[in-house]
Amino acid sequence: MLEASVSGRKQGWLAWLILIPALAAAMVVGFFVLVVIVGVVVFAAAVLLARLWWLRRKMRKATAGQVLEGEYVVIRVPAAGDRGAARDKDTR
Repeated sequence: MLEASVSGRKQGWLAWLILIPALAAAMVVGFFVLVVIVGVVVFAAAVLLARLWWLRRKMRKATAGQVLEGEYVVIRVPAAGDRGAARDKDTR
């Protein structure tokens, strides 16, 4: 027969009768705590993804059909050896 010992004393069937349901109850409670934690994490991830989707959608709608118009000037930076050549081009 199985015997449990606590602090050197041998316990009989009464200890096992109490220990087994206590372990089963602890496992059930642990399972439900795990389910709740996983549920909260999944819910938080879904909310975050929905928010990111909504912001991207809003940004796409705001920029749809808009054309950026303007003027620009090309500034050429001469290379280190072309300083004299660049001055000659500007004076002509």
